[in-house]
This record gives sequence, C-alpha cells and structure tokens, in this order.
Amino acid sequence: MVSMELLTEHFLFFIVGALQDVLVTLYYQAINQKRPPSSAVLSGIITIVNLTVFYGILSALDNTVYSKIAVYAIGNALGTYVIVARDKRQGNPPTPTTL
Repeated sequence: MVSMELLTEHFLFFIVGALQDVLVTLYYQAINQKRPPSSAVLSGIITIVNLTVFYGILSALDNTVYSKIAVYAIGNALGTYVIVARDKRQGNPPTPTTL
C-alpha cells in the first residue's frame, strides 16, 4: 500500500516541476524580448529551485528516487505545455531565440 507521505512527496515534485518549467519558459520569453531585469530575476529563482530539487532527490536516495524523477519530469512537461498553449490561444506565435 502506498503511504500518504509518499503520495505527498510525489505530488510536491510534480507541482514544483510544473512551476519550474513555467518559470523556465517565461525566462526564455524574457530573454527573447530582451528584458534584462525579468531575465535576471527568473534566472536566480530557477537556480534556487533547481538546486533545491537536486538536493531533495540526492538527500533521500531510496527506492522511490526514479518515480520522483519521473513525476518531476512530467510536471516539467506540463509546465511547458501550459505556457505554450496559453501563448497559442492568445495568438502569440513562437519566435526563435538566439541563445
């Protein structure tokens, strides 16, 4: 049987993954639109989130680590989808960025 604690951990990894990818997508948009303050703030937030997630995964290496990584990746995919779908609905076509 799956414990409530395990479900909560996986749910948090999913939510953090989704929110992180929303931030990453907004970050790339800010770079593309040449907005230095937004780009800098988002870069700092993304770095903190990345390192916190990395620490969370490494500090609790157990038999659920792969499922946590998978749930986090699914959250990342959802975050990107939400922002891209929002832009498409608003009629903002994707523009190539030169990074």
